[in-house]
Amino acid sequence: MVFDVHPVRGKDVWGLHFSPIERKVPVQSLSCVYICTYGKMLSKFSYNRVWIPDNEEVWQSAEITKNYKAGDPFLHVQLEDGTELNYPVDPAALPPLRNPDILVGENDLTALSYLHEPAVLHNLKVRFVESRLIYTYSGIILVAINPYKQLPIYGDAIIHAYSGQNMGDMDPHIFAVAEEAYKQMARNNKNQSIIVSGESGAGKTVSARYTMRYFATVSKSSSNAHVENKVLASNPITEAVGNAKTTRNDNSSRFGKYTEISFDQSYQIIGANMRTYLLEKSRVVFQSENERNYHIFYQLCASATQPEYKHLKLGSAEEFNYTRMGGSTVIEGVDDRANMVETQKTFALLGNVFGGDFQMDVFKMLAAILHLGNVEITAVGDERSSISLKDKHLNIFCELLDLNSDKMAQWLCHRKIITTSETVIKPMTRPQAVNARDALAKKIYSHLFDLIVERINQALQFPGKQHTFIGVLDIYGFETFDVNSFEQFCINYANEKLQQQFNLHVFKLEQEEYMKEDIPWTLIDFYDNQRVIDLIEAKMGILELLDEECLLPHGTDENWLQKLYNNFVNKNALFEKPRMSNTSFIIQHFADKVEYKCEGFLEKNRDTVHEVLIEILKDSKVCEQSFRNSLSLLMVTLNATTPHYVRCIKPNDEKLPFEFDSKRVAQQLRACGVLETIRISAQSYPSRWTYLEFFSRYSILMTQQELSINDKKQICKIVLQRLIQDHNQYQFGRTKIFFRAGQVAYLEKLRSDKLRHACIVIQKSVRGWLQRKKFLCIKQAALIIQQYFRGQRTVRYFWMIMNLLLGSIIITDRFVVNMIPGLPAHILFMCVRYADYLNDADMLKSFMNVTIDGIKQVVKEHSEEFEMLSFWLSNTYYFLNCLKQYSGEEEFMKCNTPRQNKNCLKHFDLSEYRQILSDLAIRIYYQFIVVMENSIQPMIVPGMLEYESLQGISGLKPTGFRKRSSSIDDTDTYTMTSILQQLSYFYSTMCQNGLDSELLKQAVKQLFFLIGAVTLNSLFLRKDMCSCRKGMQIRCNISYLEEWLKDKNLQSSNAKETLEPLSQAAWLLQVKKITDDDAKEICEHCTSLSTVQIVKILNSYTPIDDFEKRVTPSFVRKVQAMLNNREDAPQLMLDTKYLFQVTFPFTPSPHALELIQVPSSFRLGFLTRV
Repeated sequence: MVFDVHPVRGKDVWGLHFSPIERKVPVQSLSCVYICTYGKMLSKFSYNRVWIPDNEEVWQSAEITKNYKAGDPFLHVQLEDGTELNYPVDPAALPPLRNPDILVGENDLTALSYLHEPAVLHNLKVRFVESRLIYTYSGIILVAINPYKQLPIYGDAIIHAYSGQNMGDMDPHIFAVAEEAYKQMARNNKNQSIIVSGESGAGKTVSARYTMRYFATVSKSSSNAHVENKVLASNPITEAVGNAKTTRNDNSSRFGKYTEISFDQSYQIIGANMRTYLLEKSRVVFQSENERNYHIFYQLCASATQPEYKHLKLGSAEEFNYTRMGGSTVIEGVDDRANMVETQKTFALLGNVFGGDFQMDVFKMLAAILHLGNVEITAVGDERSSISLKDKHLNIFCELLDLNSDKMAQWLCHRKIITTSETVIKPMTRPQAVNARDALAKKIYSHLFDLIVERINQALQFPGKQHTFIGVLDIYGFETFDVNSFEQFCINYANEKLQQQFNLHVFKLEQEEYMKEDIPWTLIDFYDNQRVIDLIEAKMGILELLDEECLLPHGTDENWLQKLYNNFVNKNALFEKPRMSNTSFIIQHFADKVEYKCEGFLEKNRDTVHEVLIEILKDSKVCEQSFRNSLSLLMVTLNATTPHYVRCIKPNDEKLPFEFDSKRVAQQLRACGVLETIRISAQSYPSRWTYLEFFSRYSILMTQQELSINDKKQICKIVLQRLIQDHNQYQFGRTKIFFRAGQVAYLEKLRSDKLRHACIVIQKSVRGWLQRKKFLCIKQAALIIQQYFRGQRTVRYFWMIMNLLLGSIIITDRFVVNMIPGLPAHILFMCVRYADYLNDADMLKSFMNVTIDGIKQVVKEHSEEFEMLSFWLSNTYYFLNCLKQYSGEEEFMKCNTPRQNKNCLKHFDLSEYRQILSDLAIRIYYQFIVVMENSIQPMIVPGMLEYESLQGISGLKPTGFRKRSSSIDDTDTYTMTSILQQLSYFYSTMCQNGLDSELLKQAVKQLFFLIGAVTLNSLFLRKDMCSCRKGMQIRCNISYLEEWLKDKNLQSSNAKETLEPLSQAAWLLQVKKITDDDAKEICEHCTSLSTVQIVKILNSYTPIDDFEKRVTPSFVRKVQAMLNNREDAPQLMLDTKYLFQVTFPFTPSPHALELIQVPSSFRLGFLTRV
């Protein structure tokens, strides 16, 4: 029997439609699918390709050349290099099928038709190597591949682009994860955690740093404390004292850090708190080859010649044992001296707790550690050792820490043993004394590190109560070196716990929750590492045996290891004894087998320094918090939050930019749970609401008839069945409703639409009432003023005119038919002319001040009302022109009629007031622009980029787990027509208010620039939009805008020119991208796009159909080479906040003042013409 597979999107959980096959069975395991594909040779859909194992690349693609029949022992294939191969196959486990090229390069791995390791590996490789994209979603995980290169994708413009967006609407990014955590915290009032994991050198520290920067930018506090800057300032300090160069990473975190960022009820940052774990103290006194000590030591040595550090008596890093041990004192491309300056600046940012005295104390302790490492210990026979009292470094060490050098020299070489009957002073051998010296150095550094963290937390303290928090965990990942000791054991133990937490969250809790709620669920096997955790931490496990041995007076590493052999060899499958060693043991961790050398385990677990040395340091012994206890506390914290996962991947061990080592990547993918997540995320229901939560949240969407039912659970079911027609998108459990991805966002949209409509109705009623009340007040005021005015001829006269004029204009219809442009401005000027006629300087000064203050006040009160701003921009401009036209200055009188010249001012020079009015007009103009931009900006991306008006050119593809919001419902989405209608409204309002044509053109130019910049920026961050068909749609939309300009006779506004970068981007998406001539044409045509922007579009180009071809990396490199000589900005994003400089042209009024009539609707009948 042969089954057919249709390569279309259906509704099953894997995104394929297939008929008689049981849906619950994963596609890649179905031999019938292979029979279908191999037998029918569906070449037009490219389904005749498979993946076969390869020693070098892990997997390689092969094309089937002959039909395969069930039971055939071989598969006839041709490799991509042309090699013919008879590949032996097991009919029960046929090679995995390759996805069609059209699906390769997807943003989310769950969007792939075939979900298996080779498909995942290939998709990541294509995105990373060809498209230069380092981020990819895998269901709930963000996979981040270290590019080993600075990329222009982390600026403030990118942060603002991701702020407020749904994850599925933008390209995968660390900022998208941060935004999702922030949004969930604000929406659900629940604490969040971002767990960043991966190997050393995979980019965890940078990823954690960017998430914190995102929160600091989008949630700035309103106070002057600038706490968000302090939170960011803590990073360089902790990196200086806690990070070091290793063979795998130039900036490797040698401690774990959980930063808890606190927010108030407005979700603004109010403070933070940092917890640290497992500082690698041994690095202070020992570094392997090609490694360094902590950065701060090299920064201090590089600054040794500076006057403020002379008293530390330091030299170059090569002069000190503790900094030259690894033979690598310099990191290529790193300026330690410049970094020292930055470290000091960040100390200052954290305020008084890091004052000058404290900073210098820190530097003294660091310098003292370096000098301590150079103290020469001499062997005296076999049993004793000594230190010369003239030892230069001993004396500097004691001088810096204000210690007695005699006592220090004695007790570094002796120890005190207290028994029940006596106290014995026992000399130490040279190796023992060296160990004592190194233990002291580690203790001082550990204490200093803790003190710095304590001071950071003091600086980040906040008054009041924490409302919610987001925790960011940056802890070094799974480690295996040539020699692994106690530190690697603790690190890998911590990673086992974190992996278990991940397993529980993503797998076990999912399945248990579904079964508890009686929701159908196919049990999926997953790796549970509880057995290896039990081996380490259970009763009589490795750690308990270690603690037991540490308590024994004569406990040794060897005795402890022997107990491990006795208890676990051949009894626990996860523990092994190496064949060639009696000093090591092997543990099978979730990621890999690791061989640990037992030497030093007891000493490091005890972590002791001789008591006499502690007393000499005049320091109370710091109580060491058990690593197990602190790790346990961390797991409790994480389990009480909503976790978000970032899996950092190291693409190669040579730190080469954009080089992809398939073996290394596959190894990491297998270890970190990415592959398992793909299977589960694609078929589960990630959002869950209790019936009560659903009822409380969405009761606004319920009808009166539905609300009349007494059973809330029943109401929820009825409402949901009405709102979401596809019943496969949710499941009703015992206590909760389970939603597929995207459904809660759809319900939120319905809810916000309903609320928005209700708000509009309320606003209309309240505004009407307020305007009526205001009108009655002004009317009453007008009557009183009229009575008073008839008996007064003072400055108050003008004040009343100004206020009444302003009030009348606000109340009455401002768009009076046949009203001359700037009529209120002309009336105001006639009042000025009257004061000039009386030659009353006080009157004129008062009137001008009242007028200017009145305009400022009305603009302030109506700062968000476009029509009011338009009206007063126009009239301020006309008033300014009247002051110029009738100033009596020759340059402004050239176009005046003889009658107008007679009306020029006779007695006063108002040039100072003209400058004030000019500044005011500029302020009104830019506020006017801001209001227009705020109105049109939400329409730009949906209308210009997402909406598809051209028939038959839809560019949408399945998006996997992360649904784009536009794919949920397009009932009320903005279209290109929305943008054109908004522009027409702006234009007609400006015309009705008589805005000068030149000002109007400048405003339109600014709006067109915004439209082009916002659209282009979104295109840069939307790989799914970078297609030939989308280029056609953008070009079509630009033509609509050009037609609009032509229709409004605005071709001379230069607005069209501001769209040139977008127009060239659309052309670039459509043009051929294969030959040298194509590359040359692109370089010649795309003059308004920077090199970075051109390369970004080429790398992001995404074929929508099989007949389209992806842009090859060689073609991109060819274009880059041709553009090398171009001198343009390295920024990717356009500055959407950029404002063109406004100019106010002088346009004389053609209207004679004596012929101007004041409309009766102005209610200024008390004015008399003189």
